[in-house]
Amino acid sequence: MDLGLEGKVAIVTGGSDGIGKAAAISMALEGAKVAIVGRTQTKLDAAVAEIKEASGGEAIGISADVSVESDVKAMVNKVVAEYGKLDILVNNAGTSSATTLENMTDEDLKVDFGIKVYGAVYCARAALPHLKKSGAGAIVNTTTPGGKAPNPGGQPTSLSRAAGISLTKSWAGELAKDNVRVNSV
Repeated sequence: MDLGLEGKVAIVTGGSDGIGKAAAISMALEGAKVAIVGRTQTKLDAAVAEIKEASGGEAIGISADVSVESDVKAMVNKVVAEYGKLDILVNNAGTSSATTLENMTDEDLKVDFGIKVYGAVYCARAALPHLKKSGAGAIVNTTTPGGKAPNPGGQPTSLSRAAGISLTKSWAGELAKDNVRVNSV
């Protein structure tokens, strides 16, 4: 399959396992250079080795906390310094937290929104000048069905994923004029 990714540079947050790692492998198989981002360097190192072995392509792992804007700026700068450009941002970082309204704490909300909402905003904002410059940039936000049809006791995840869907729709309209495509999966 040719997805037109040959020579593209992609950042995948939450890329050391699960959907993020699978996305990074798929993009590397299509010829993209991938930078995976996570908080645990040992997991990143193992995932980078797996991506390289599976694809024969280029990959790096960067330890960063997407809920910290200075970490995000440094991470994007490192990717651009390494590869000279940035074409694709996959906002996939997240945690799986679910509780009831009665049991949900302010800290639960802060952590979940910090990673999934603020993290997506920080990453998109830092990446945007490079995505615009690419001429065909792309942002992909990972969400869940719970963002549209939440289950009882599914917060704060369902709340933050609903925000992610809203960000996606807003950014898609806003950035179309700059030829930056924004989608959610």
